[in-house]
Amino acid sequence: MWLRRLILFSLMSVLFGQSIHNAYGLGLISFNHNAASLAMSSRGIVPSFNQNISLSNPVTWNNLKFAYLTANYKGDEFSNDSKVNGLTGISSAQFAVSIGENYAWGFGLKPLFNQQYMIVDNQTEFYLEGDTLFTQRSLDGSGGVSSLYTAFCFPLTNKENMAVELDVLFGSLRKDAKFSIDQRSYHQFHRQIYSGSLYKVFLSSDRFNKNKNPLNLYFMFGGSLNALKIKHHSFQPFEDVNLNGYYDSADIPTPSSVPTADLNIYNNVLKPIELGFGFDMLMANKVHLMFEAHSWKDNGDKSASLFPLISYYVKQSQQFSLGFAKFSPAVAFQFSQKLQYRGSVYFRKDFLEYDNVSVDEMGIAIGLGIKFGFANNQIDFAYKYGIRTSEIISNENIQHFSVGLQLGDLWFVKRRPK
Repeated sequence: MWLRRLILFSLMSVLFGQSIHNAYGLGLISFNHNAASLAMSSRGIVPSFNQNISLSNPVTWNNLKFAYLTANYKGDEFSNDSKVNGLTGISSAQFAVSIGENYAWGFGLKPLFNQQYMIVDNQTEFYLEGDTLFTQRSLDGSGGVSSLYTAFCFPLTNKENMAVELDVLFGSLRKDAKFSIDQRSYHQFHRQIYSGSLYKVFLSSDRFNKNKNPLNLYFMFGGSLNALKIKHHSFQPFEDVNLNGYYDSADIPTPSSVPTADLNIYNNVLKPIELGFGFDMLMANKVHLMFEAHSWKDNGDKSASLFPLISYYVKQSQQFSLGFAKFSPAVAFQFSQKLQYRGSVYFRKDFLEYDNVSVDEMGIAIGLGIKFGFANNQIDFAYKYGIRTSEIISNENIQHFSVGLQLGDLWFVKRRPK
Protein backbone atom coordinates (compact mmCIF):
# COMPACT_ATOMS: atom_id res chain seq x y z
CA MET A 1 0.00 0.00 0.00
CA TRP A 2 2.89 2.39 0.67
CA LEU A 3 3.93 2.08 -2.97
CA ARG A 4 0.39 2.79 -4.21
CA ARG A 5 0.21 5.93 -2.07
CA LEU A 6 3.66 6.99 -3.22
CA ILE A 7 2.81 6.69 -6.92
CA LEU A 8 -0.60 8.37 -6.77
CA PHE A 9 0.65 11.92 -6.60
CA SER A 10 -0.07 15.32 -8.09
CA LEU A 11 2.49 16.64 -10.57
CA MET A 12 3.20 20.09 -11.86
CA SER A 13 6.70 20.47 -13.25
CA VAL A 14 8.26 19.88 -16.68
CA LEU A 15 6.10 18.88 -19.66
CA PHE A 16 7.04 17.06 -22.84
CA GLY A 17 4.80 15.91 -25.70
CA GLN A 18 2.53 18.96 -25.87
CA SER A 19 1.55 22.08 -23.96
CA ILE A 20 0.75 21.70 -20.27
CA HIS A 21 -2.69 23.00 -21.25
CA ASN A 22 -3.13 19.70 -23.07
CA ALA A 23 -2.82 17.69 -19.83
CA TYR A 24 -5.58 19.40 -17.84
CA GLY A 25 -8.69 17.32 -17.15
CA LEU A 26 -9.78 15.45 -20.29
CA GLY A 27 -7.28 17.43 -22.37
CA LEU A 28 -7.55 20.39 -24.69
CA ILE A 29 -10.87 20.42 -26.54
CA SER A 30 -10.67 20.55 -30.34
CA PHE A 31 -12.95 22.92 -32.28
CA ASN A 32 -11.19 23.16 -35.69
CA HIS A 33 -11.77 19.94 -37.61
CA ASN A 34 -10.97 20.95 -41.19
CA ALA A 35 -8.51 23.19 -43.00
CA ALA A 36 -11.14 25.62 -44.31
CA SER A 37 -12.46 26.37 -40.80
CA LEU A 38 -8.93 26.67 -39.45
CA ALA A 39 -8.10 29.37 -42.01
CA MET A 40 -11.12 31.36 -40.82
CA SER A 41 -10.28 30.76 -37.12
CA SER A 42 -13.81 29.37 -37.02
CA ARG A 43 -15.35 26.77 -34.78
CA GLY A 44 -17.33 25.64 -37.79
CA ILE A 45 -20.38 27.92 -37.62
CA VAL A 46 -19.81 30.35 -40.53
CA PRO A 47 -19.27 29.23 -44.17
CA SER A 48 -15.62 28.55 -44.95
CA PHE A 49 -15.49 25.68 -47.46
CA ASN A 50 -17.42 27.43 -50.25
CA GLN A 51 -19.95 30.21 -50.49
CA ASN A 52 -22.79 29.41 -48.03
CA ILE A 53 -21.16 26.09 -47.07
CA SER A 54 -19.31 25.00 -43.93
CA LEU A 55 -18.19 21.38 -43.66
CA SER A 56 -18.62 21.61 -39.86
CA ASN A 57 -22.12 23.14 -39.96
CA PRO A 58 -24.73 20.66 -41.29
CA VAL A 59 -27.38 23.37 -41.71
CA THR A 60 -25.40 24.50 -44.80
CA TRP A 61 -25.05 21.07 -46.42
CA ASN A 62 -28.21 21.49 -48.51
CA ASN A 63 -26.19 23.99 -50.59
CA LEU A 64 -23.76 21.26 -51.67
CA LYS A 65 -23.92 20.60 -55.41
CA PHE A 66 -22.19 17.24 -55.02
CA ALA A 67 -21.72 14.55 -52.41
CA TYR A 68 -18.36 15.07 -50.70
CA LEU A 69 -15.98 12.68 -49.00
CA THR A 70 -13.48 14.70 -46.97
CA ALA A 71 -10.34 14.01 -44.95
CA ASN A 72 -8.10 16.40 -43.05
CA TYR A 73 -4.55 16.15 -41.79
CA LYS A 74 -3.03 18.52 -39.25
CA GLY A 75 0.22 19.32 -37.51
CA ASP A 76 0.47 21.24 -34.22
CA GLU A 77 3.56 22.79 -32.63
CA PHE A 78 3.86 24.38 -29.19
CA SER A 79 7.04 26.24 -28.23
CA ASN A 80 8.40 28.48 -25.49
CA ASP A 81 11.83 29.54 -24.29
CA SER A 82 12.79 26.05 -23.07
CA LYS A 83 11.25 23.52 -25.48
CA VAL A 84 9.44 22.77 -28.71
CA ASN A 85 6.77 20.05 -28.86
CA GLY A 86 4.53 18.86 -31.64
CA LEU A 87 1.96 16.35 -32.81
CA THR A 88 0.67 15.37 -36.24
CA GLY A 89 -2.11 13.12 -37.50
CA ILE A 90 -5.51 12.77 -39.17
CA SER A 91 -7.88 15.36 -37.70
CA SER A 92 -11.24 14.33 -39.22
CA ALA A 93 -13.09 12.38 -41.90
CA GLN A 94 -16.60 13.05 -43.20
CA PHE A 95 -19.18 12.21 -45.83
CA ALA A 96 -22.00 14.68 -46.64
CA VAL A 97 -24.61 14.79 -49.38
CA SER A 98 -27.49 17.08 -50.26
CA ILE A 99 -30.89 15.49 -50.97
CA GLY A 100 -32.75 17.71 -53.37
CA GLU A 101 -32.52 21.45 -52.69
CA ASN A 102 -33.73 21.51 -49.09
CA TYR A 103 -32.39 18.43 -47.32
CA ALA A 104 -28.96 17.00 -46.54
CA TRP A 105 -27.41 14.19 -44.52
CA GLY A 106 -23.93 13.23 -43.45
CA PHE A 107 -21.74 11.42 -40.93
CA GLY A 108 -18.15 11.52 -39.84
CA LEU A 109 -15.44 11.05 -37.24
CA LYS A 110 -13.60 13.82 -35.38
CA PRO A 111 -11.53 14.24 -32.20
CA LEU A 112 -13.09 16.03 -29.24
CA PHE A 113 -10.29 15.96 -26.65
CA ASN A 114 -6.65 15.06 -27.15
CA GLN A 115 -4.01 14.21 -24.58
CA GLN A 116 -0.35 13.47 -25.29
CA TYR A 117 1.92 14.52 -22.45
CA MET A 118 4.78 13.64 -20.11
CA ILE A 119 5.23 15.56 -16.86
CA VAL A 120 8.53 15.11 -15.00
CA ASP A 121 9.19 16.38 -11.49
CA ASN A 122 12.56 17.76 -10.46
CA GLN A 123 14.95 15.30 -8.84
CA THR A 124 15.01 15.57 -5.03
CA GLU A 125 17.14 14.19 -2.20
CA PHE A 126 15.59 11.95 0.43
CA TYR A 127 17.37 11.04 3.70
CA LEU A 128 16.61 7.68 5.29
CA GLU A 129 18.61 6.13 8.18
CA GLY A 130 21.77 8.04 7.33
CA ASP A 131 21.59 7.23 3.63
CA THR A 132 20.93 9.75 0.85
CA LEU A 133 18.49 8.68 -1.86
CA PHE A 134 17.67 10.52 -5.09
CA THR A 135 14.03 10.37 -6.12
CA GLN A 136 12.09 11.55 -9.16
CA ARG A 137 8.45 11.30 -10.25
CA SER A 138 6.80 11.41 -13.66
CA LEU A 139 3.42 10.97 -15.26
CA ASP A 140 2.69 10.41 -18.94
CA GLY A 141 -0.55 9.87 -20.79
CA SER A 142 -1.70 9.20 -24.32
CA GLY A 143 -5.23 9.05 -25.72
CA GLY A 144 -8.37 11.14 -25.89
CA VAL A 145 -12.09 11.36 -26.61
CA SER A 146 -13.43 11.10 -30.17
CA SER A 147 -16.87 11.59 -31.71
CA LEU A 148 -18.71 9.48 -34.27
CA TYR A 149 -21.50 11.73 -35.48
CA THR A 150 -24.38 11.98 -37.91
CA ALA A 151 -26.47 15.03 -38.89
CA PHE A 152 -29.60 15.81 -40.89
CA CYS A 153 -30.63 19.18 -42.42
CA PHE A 154 -34.20 20.21 -43.27
CA PRO A 155 -36.16 23.46 -43.92
CA LEU A 156 -38.19 25.30 -41.27
CA THR A 157 -39.53 28.11 -43.49
CA ASN A 158 -38.69 29.53 -46.90
CA LYS A 159 -35.92 31.55 -45.25
CA GLU A 160 -34.75 29.39 -42.33
CA ASN A 161 -33.17 25.95 -42.16
CA MET A 162 -32.42 23.66 -39.24
CA ALA A 163 -30.03 20.75 -38.67
CA VAL A 164 -29.70 18.27 -35.81
CA GLU A 165 -26.44 16.48 -35.01
CA LEU A 166 -25.93 13.45 -32.74
CA ASP A 167 -22.43 12.68 -31.42
CA VAL A 168 -21.52 9.32 -29.90
CA LEU A 169 -18.40 9.71 -27.73
CA PHE A 170 -15.78 7.01 -27.30
CA GLY A 171 -12.07 6.65 -26.65
CA SER A 172 -9.49 5.75 -24.02
CA LEU A 173 -6.47 7.09 -22.17
CA ARG A 174 -3.42 5.16 -20.96
CA LYS A 175 -1.39 6.62 -18.10
CA ASP A 176 1.85 5.57 -16.45
CA ALA A 177 2.76 6.94 -13.01
CA LYS A 178 6.45 6.35 -12.31
CA PHE A 179 8.56 6.77 -9.17
CA SER A 180 12.35 6.31 -9.20
CA ILE A 181 14.60 5.75 -6.18
CA ASP A 182 18.27 5.75 -7.18
CA GLN A 183 18.52 2.88 -9.67
CA ARG A 184 15.11 1.40 -8.89
CA SER A 185 12.00 2.26 -10.86
CA TYR A 186 8.38 1.68 -9.82
CA HIS A 187 5.34 1.95 -12.11
CA GLN A 188 1.60 1.94 -11.85
CA PHE A 189 -0.45 1.79 -15.05
CA HIS A 190 -3.94 3.22 -15.43
CA ARG A 191 -6.46 3.01 -18.24
CA GLN A 192 -9.62 5.03 -18.78
CA ILE A 193 -12.48 4.05 -21.13
CA TYR A 194 -14.87 6.80 -22.28
CA SER A 195 -18.53 6.65 -23.36
CA GLY A 196 -21.32 9.21 -23.74
CA SER A 197 -23.35 11.19 -26.28
CA LEU A 198 -23.98 14.82 -27.22
CA TYR A 199 -26.46 16.71 -29.38
CA LYS A 200 -26.21 19.94 -31.40
CA VAL A 201 -28.89 22.03 -33.10
CA PHE A 202 -28.01 24.44 -35.93
CA LEU A 203 -30.15 27.22 -37.41
CA SER A 204 -29.62 29.48 -40.42
CA SER A 205 -31.52 32.41 -41.91
CA ASP A 206 -31.13 34.22 -45.22
CA ARG A 207 -34.00 36.59 -44.48
CA PHE A 208 -31.69 39.60 -44.82
CA ASN A 209 -29.73 38.61 -47.93
CA LYS A 210 -31.76 40.79 -50.33
CA ASN A 211 -30.12 44.01 -49.19
CA LYS A 212 -27.23 45.83 -50.82
CA ASN A 213 -24.89 43.70 -48.74
CA PRO A 214 -26.53 40.25 -48.42
CA LEU A 215 -26.39 38.93 -44.86
CA ASN A 216 -26.79 35.32 -43.69
CA LEU A 217 -27.15 34.48 -40.00
CA TYR A 218 -26.15 31.26 -38.21
CA PHE A 219 -26.90 29.97 -34.71
CA MET A 220 -26.05 26.79 -32.83
CA PHE A 221 -26.50 25.31 -29.38
CA GLY A 222 -25.71 21.93 -27.90
CA GLY A 223 -25.57 19.83 -24.76
CA SER A 224 -25.27 16.29 -23.47
CA LEU A 225 -27.73 13.43 -23.96
CA ASN A 226 -25.73 11.02 -21.81
CA ALA A 227 -22.99 12.70 -19.80
CA LEU A 228 -19.53 11.25 -20.33
CA LYS A 229 -18.84 8.16 -18.22
CA ILE A 230 -15.33 6.94 -17.43
CA LYS A 231 -14.35 3.40 -16.45
CA HIS A 232 -11.05 3.78 -14.64
CA HIS A 233 -8.81 0.69 -14.36
CA SER A 234 -5.90 0.84 -11.86
CA PHE A 235 -3.35 -1.94 -12.21
CA GLN A 236 -1.04 -3.38 -9.58
CA PRO A 237 2.10 -1.27 -8.94
CA PHE A 238 5.34 -3.09 -9.66
CA GLU A 239 9.12 -2.67 -9.58
CA ASP A 240 10.56 -2.56 -13.09
CA VAL A 241 13.63 -4.69 -12.33
CA ASN A 242 15.00 -4.81 -15.90
CA LEU A 243 14.08 -1.13 -16.56
CA ASN A 244 12.37 -1.88 -19.88
CA GLY A 245 9.19 0.06 -19.05
CA TYR A 246 6.98 -3.03 -19.40
CA TYR A 247 5.46 -5.45 -16.93
CA ASP A 248 7.04 -8.88 -17.47
CA SER A 249 8.16 -11.97 -15.55
CA ALA A 250 11.42 -10.32 -14.43
CA ASP A 251 9.57 -7.69 -12.41
CA ILE A 252 8.41 -7.73 -8.78
CA PRO A 253 5.76 -8.95 -8.18
CA THR A 254 5.45 -11.24 -11.18
CA PRO A 255 2.35 -10.77 -13.37
CA SER A 256 1.00 -14.22 -12.45
CA SER A 257 0.77 -13.33 -8.76
CA VAL A 258 -1.05 -9.98 -8.89
CA PRO A 259 -4.81 -9.46 -8.51
CA THR A 260 -7.04 -8.10 -11.25
CA ALA A 261 -7.18 -4.36 -11.87
CA ASP A 262 -9.30 -2.19 -9.60
CA LEU A 263 -12.30 -0.73 -11.44
CA ASN A 264 -13.94 2.57 -10.56
CA ILE A 265 -16.78 4.14 -12.56
CA TYR A 266 -17.21 7.91 -12.71
CA ASN A 267 -20.47 9.32 -14.06
CA ASN A 268 -21.36 12.81 -15.29
CA VAL A 269 -17.71 13.70 -15.92
CA LEU A 270 -18.48 15.86 -18.97
CA LYS A 271 -21.78 17.79 -19.34
CA PRO A 272 -21.09 20.62 -21.80
CA ILE A 273 -23.34 23.48 -22.85
CA GLU A 274 -22.43 25.11 -26.16
CA LEU A 275 -23.71 28.31 -27.80
CA GLY A 276 -22.60 29.96 -31.02
CA PHE A 277 -23.52 32.78 -33.38
CA GLY A 278 -22.11 33.98 -36.68
CA PHE A 279 -22.87 36.05 -39.72
CA ASP A 280 -21.67 36.14 -43.32
CA MET A 281 -21.93 39.45 -45.19
CA LEU A 282 -21.10 39.84 -48.86
CA MET A 283 -19.01 42.96 -49.41
CA ALA A 284 -17.62 44.59 -52.55
CA ASN A 285 -15.55 42.59 -55.07
CA LYS A 286 -17.20 39.33 -53.92
CA VAL A 287 -15.34 39.42 -50.60
CA HIS A 288 -17.19 37.92 -47.61
CA LEU A 289 -16.90 39.41 -44.12
CA MET A 290 -17.54 36.85 -41.39
CA PHE A 291 -17.85 37.14 -37.64
CA GLU A 292 -18.25 34.33 -35.14
CA ALA A 293 -18.74 34.13 -31.36
CA HIS A 294 -18.73 30.83 -29.51
CA SER A 295 -18.98 29.76 -25.87
CA TRP A 296 -18.45 26.28 -24.39
CA LYS A 297 -18.93 25.41 -20.72
CA ASP A 298 -18.53 22.12 -18.84
CA ASN A 299 -20.85 21.42 -15.90
CA GLY A 300 -19.49 17.93 -15.26
CA ASP A 301 -18.26 16.46 -11.97
CA LYS A 302 -14.49 16.12 -11.60
CA SER A 303 -12.86 13.79 -9.06
CA ALA A 304 -9.44 14.46 -7.55
CA SER A 305 -8.64 10.73 -7.72
CA LEU A 306 -9.38 10.71 -11.46
CA PHE A 307 -7.54 13.88 -12.55
CA PRO A 308 -4.05 14.44 -11.06
CA LEU A 309 -4.19 18.04 -12.28
CA ILE A 310 -7.69 18.51 -10.88
CA SER A 311 -7.21 22.16 -9.93
CA TYR A 312 -6.56 23.22 -13.50
CA TYR A 313 -9.11 21.49 -15.70
CA VAL A 314 -10.74 23.73 -18.33
CA LYS A 315 -14.31 24.54 -17.29
CA GLN A 316 -15.15 27.15 -19.94
CA SER A 317 -13.86 28.32 -23.33
CA GLN A 318 -14.87 31.40 -25.31
CA GLN A 319 -13.73 32.59 -28.72
CA PHE A 320 -14.36 35.51 -31.08
CA SER A 321 -13.11 35.59 -34.67
CA LEU A 322 -13.30 37.95 -37.62
CA GLY A 323 -12.41 36.77 -41.11
CA PHE A 324 -12.47 37.56 -44.80
CA ALA A 325 -12.90 35.11 -47.65
CA LYS A 326 -13.07 35.30 -51.42
CA PHE A 327 -14.70 32.21 -52.90
CA SER A 328 -14.44 30.99 -56.46
CA PRO A 329 -17.54 30.99 -58.71
CA ALA A 330 -19.62 27.84 -59.06
CA VAL A 331 -18.34 27.41 -62.64
CA ALA A 332 -14.68 28.31 -63.10
CA PHE A 333 -12.59 27.63 -66.21
CA GLN A 334 -9.40 29.59 -65.57
CA PHE A 335 -7.00 28.46 -62.85
CA SER A 336 -7.08 31.87 -61.15
CA GLN A 337 -10.86 31.55 -60.81
CA LYS A 338 -10.48 28.21 -59.02
CA LEU A 339 -8.55 29.72 -56.11
CA GLN A 340 -10.21 30.61 -52.81
CA TYR A 341 -8.56 32.93 -50.31
CA ARG A 342 -9.18 33.09 -46.56
CA GLY A 343 -7.77 35.09 -43.66
CA SER A 344 -8.78 35.86 -40.08
CA VAL A 345 -7.90 37.01 -36.58
CA TYR A 346 -9.18 35.49 -33.34
CA PHE A 347 -9.16 35.78 -29.56
CA ARG A 348 -9.73 32.80 -27.25
CA LYS A 349 -10.08 32.67 -23.48
CA ASP A 350 -10.12 29.46 -21.43
CA PHE A 351 -11.21 29.57 -17.79
CA LEU A 352 -9.66 27.09 -15.37
CA GLU A 353 -11.19 25.63 -12.22
CA TYR A 354 -8.66 27.30 -9.95
CA ASP A 355 -9.08 30.75 -8.35
CA ASN A 356 -10.58 32.09 -11.60
CA VAL A 357 -7.29 31.66 -13.46
CA SER A 358 -7.66 32.03 -17.23
CA VAL A 359 -5.55 31.31 -20.30
CA ASP A 360 -5.59 33.89 -23.11
CA GLU A 361 -4.82 33.08 -26.73
CA MET A 362 -4.85 35.33 -29.76
CA GLY A 363 -3.57 34.95 -33.29
CA ILE A 364 -4.05 35.06 -37.04
CA ALA A 365 -4.76 32.50 -39.75
CA ILE A 366 -4.54 32.31 -43.54
CA GLY A 367 -5.64 29.72 -46.06
CA LEU A 368 -5.86 28.80 -49.71
CA GLY A 369 -8.31 26.51 -51.48
CA ILE A 370 -7.90 25.07 -54.98
CA LYS A 371 -10.75 23.53 -56.97
CA PHE A 372 -10.13 20.83 -59.54
CA GLY A 373 -12.12 18.31 -61.55
CA PHE A 374 -15.69 18.21 -62.83
CA ALA A 375 -17.23 17.68 -59.38
CA ASN A 376 -15.47 20.70 -57.86
CA ASN A 377 -13.02 18.60 -55.90
CA GLN A 378 -11.00 20.80 -53.60
CA ILE A 379 -7.76 20.82 -51.66
CA ASP A 380 -7.37 23.33 -48.82
CA PHE A 381 -4.28 24.57 -46.98
CA ALA A 382 -4.39 26.51 -43.74
CA TYR A 383 -1.87 27.96 -41.30
CA LYS A 384 -2.64 29.52 -37.92
CA TYR A 385 -0.24 31.26 -35.53
CA GLY A 386 -1.17 32.15 -31.97
CA ILE A 387 0.30 33.30 -28.67
CA ARG A 388 -0.92 31.79 -25.40
CA THR A 389 -0.39 33.55 -22.05
CA SER A 390 -1.43 32.89 -18.46
CA GLU A 391 -0.36 33.32 -14.84
CA ILE A 392 0.45 29.61 -14.55
CA ILE A 393 1.53 28.76 -18.11
CA SER A 394 4.76 29.97 -19.68
CA ASN A 395 4.17 32.11 -22.73
CA GLU A 396 3.73 29.78 -25.69
CA ASN A 397 3.87 30.21 -29.43
CA ILE A 398 1.33 27.97 -31.19
CA GLN A 399 1.43 26.94 -34.82
CA HIS A 400 -1.21 24.86 -36.58
CA PHE A 401 -0.97 23.58 -40.14
CA SER A 402 -3.76 21.66 -41.85
CA VAL A 403 -4.44 20.11 -45.26
CA GLY A 404 -7.92 19.07 -46.34
CA LEU A 405 -8.99 17.05 -49.36
CA GLN A 406 -12.61 17.01 -50.57
CA LEU A 407 -13.67 14.63 -53.35
CA GLY A 408 -17.08 15.16 -54.95
CA ASP A 409 -19.48 12.89 -56.79
CA LEU A 410 -23.09 12.99 -58.04
CA TRP A 411 -25.66 11.32 -55.79
CA PHE A 412 -29.47 11.25 -55.85
CA VAL A 413 -29.54 12.45 -59.47
CA LYS A 414 -32.32 11.20 -61.77
CA ARG A 415 -30.71 9.23 -64.58
CA ARG A 416 -31.69 9.56 -68.21
CA PRO A 417 -33.72 6.63 -69.55
CA LYS A 418 -31.84 4.39 -71.95
